Amino acid sequence: MQEDNNKSKVARKRRRVEEKDSEEEDSVFSSDNYSVDSSAEGSIEYNEEDGENDENNSEKLEEVEAVIEYEDIAEENVLKETKTKESANEDIIDRALRYKDADREGFGKDIGILVCATTALAVMIYLILTLLGLTAPARPLVVSKGAAKPFFLPNQRRYIEDSYDGSIRLSTNLTMSVVLLYSPYSIKAKWFREEYYNTAKAMKKLHGDWSPYFGATNCFDTNSYCRRKYNLKKYPAIMAQNSGLMGSVYNGPLNAVYMTRWLNRLQNAVFRLHSPEDLTNIARTYDLIVILYHEVRTPPTGFQSAHNFTKLAYHYLDGDPNSERTMFCVVNDAKFAAQLQLHNEHDVVIVSSELKLLGTHYKGWTIDSVVNDLYRKSKEMMKNRIEFLNLGKRFHSTQLVEKFQQSSVLLFFTKNIRYGNERYQMLRDIVLEYRNCPMQDLLSIEVEQSHKFVNNCSISVQGAFCNVNNTLSFMMIDSEVENALAAKYGADIEDMIVAINSKQEITRYMRGNITREKINCLIHQHHNVADNEFIIESTSIIMPTSEPSEDIHCDAVGEPSMVKFVDNPSELLKSRKINVILFSGGIWHSASSSAIAPFHLVANHFKESRNLIDFSMVDASETNLPYNLDFEKLPKILITSADSVGLSWTYPEEFMINHTNIARFVLSRPGKIFGRLRWMDSCQGACRKRAQWQMRRKRLQLKRQLSRNVANSMRPRIQIGYYDRMLRMIS
Repeated sequence: MQEDNNKSKVARKRRRVEEKDSEEEDSVFSSDNYSVDSSAEGSIEYNEEDGENDENNSEKLEEVEAVIEYEDIAEENVLKETKTKESANEDIIDRALRYKDADREGFGKDIGILVCATTALAVMIYLILTLLGLTAPARPLVVSKGAAKPFFLPNQRRYIEDSYDGSIRLSTNLTMSVVLLYSPYSIKAKWFREEYYNTAKAMKKLHGDWSPYFGATNCFDTNSYCRRKYNLKKYPAIMAQNSGLMGSVYNGPLNAVYMTRWLNRLQNAVFRLHSPEDLTNIARTYDLIVILYHEVRTPPTGFQSAHNFTKLAYHYLDGDPNSERTMFCVVNDAKFAAQLQLHNEHDVVIVSSELKLLGTHYKGWTIDSVVNDLYRKSKEMMKNRIEFLNLGKRFHSTQLVEKFQQSSVLLFFTKNIRYGNERYQMLRDIVLEYRNCPMQDLLSIEVEQSHKFVNNCSISVQGAFCNVNNTLSFMMIDSEVENALAAKYGADIEDMIVAINSKQEITRYMRGNITREKINCLIHQHHNVADNEFIIESTSIIMPTSEPSEDIHCDAVGEPSMVKFVDNPSELLKSRKINVILFSGGIWHSASSSAIAPFHLVANHFKESRNLIDFSMVDASETNLPYNLDFEKLPKILITSADSVGLSWTYPEEFMINHTNIARFVLSRPGKIFGRLRWMDSCQGACRKRAQWQMRRKRLQLKRQLSRNVANSMRPRIQIGYYDRMLRMIS
């Protein structure tokens, strides 16, 4: 394009020069014509001037040629410049193409370097975030009291009406009402929440529209109606009430199976006897039978014995497996009542499973008197029959300890125990044989006979050990409910029978297929110290104690423990020290037990800094926690700061609970007092002694300066107080 432009410019210049030449020639020709038409003189003069014009024309031609040459030279220069520019442009394009090829060749290398750099940067950021995770402040656990919110999940509220505002609601129809009184901050209430939901769903499936009404009430808020009425100290609490305002409080295991059985008993609290065969069938299963003689009349009599008898059943049946041994019955036929020693209407008799009369309550009896008599008879039956272990809501129950102290015990670990099933009936028949001894004359003296082990285990044990006063007692334990105790004896996987000699501390046990013959052999071996191929003897039994040792909170070496047990954690939240608190779920909570050892190691690590930091443990299963503590999982570790009351951090759940992580988490908290703790943790041994020497010397210098200059004494006194506190902290 530039070359075409240059050529057009040169052509235009040439045309202008030619036009000038043509104009000059025209002017010359016009002057010649003029000289021809004039006179001769004129023509001669014209010729003379014509020579001069020729000279002028030659000069002009020279000038035109010079201009043309100049323009040609300029045109050549322009062409050279265009050529140089074109060559320069060609060089730039060539270089660009070469650079582009080079870029393509180095692009692969740059991509690899970029990927490596990005990966290294991502790894570095991840490591930095991981390291900063211990120093980042965790969510404060101590929170202000918030608005009440539902305790049960939305799908659970289809079966349970959650009155989280503290009001108590009962059934509006004729069905029975079951109410759970809970605290939203009780760990045991949270554990039982799912079991309560399963109970409500099972009862709805079993009874349909006649299923009991299930409600739940937040009974922790001090301003609620529930708290003002009951003032509970431990949660949860379960109560049931029928349409006749007869109530029962649950005292059984916090398990859906046992609670369902309790509610089914309350649904049919009293059984009507029609014939002696009905009584015989009941006696095969139950140990105590309470019978009321009541004639149905319209209108009812003044003494409403039937109503009071049902109320008695509701009051006595509390869900304890041991209360299931009692059956409440009513008789309407006068002849049948006379056979049962019920001669007067409204009388009540207590009968054993052997149909022996144990007690009589005549017309005018009260509920309390009958209940007290039933408790006494039930304890006697438990000594001679089978006792069910029920720790229930009592985490530190002494039921098992008292059993060991009374006599030797045979423990039967099994699942889903209840009155009437095969395993219970098998052991019950053996106990009846074992306790069946003939009546002896108190004045007769018999020589104690020695017994030898029998090879035939099918032989009955009836009357075989009457001379040893039948010292063996029997207890059944549900291995699913008391799983921690079952795991302690190794009975959490399969059924197991353990015979414990409390005096000699010898244990014999057998597992697997438990038969009546094997139990007979175990009883013979327990009394005669014989051997059997399927019975294993162990002398390493751990016997529980009824009274805790005085030095139970001491370390193994005998030194006082750095961890103290606290019943009121609200006092720790107001302390002016650093407090590290471990909230555990009790002695049977395995996760809490595994956290105790590293917690003691951390407390021992900071024993030189005990003037700044305290370590405490709180049993959440036994302690009523403050309102502003919320626990979803246990164990939980809480660190409070002395710089500001109410400031706290909770140990993150994603970190493993070991003494190294806990110590790093404590030392990384912000604040002046944590800065002193970090200094004391890093300055040990010779560093500590050198710091003490330097502080004492500076304190002495300040004392001397203060004695010389009394006028300006405020600042030295403040510094002396600071050094006094630091020396007390270090020493």
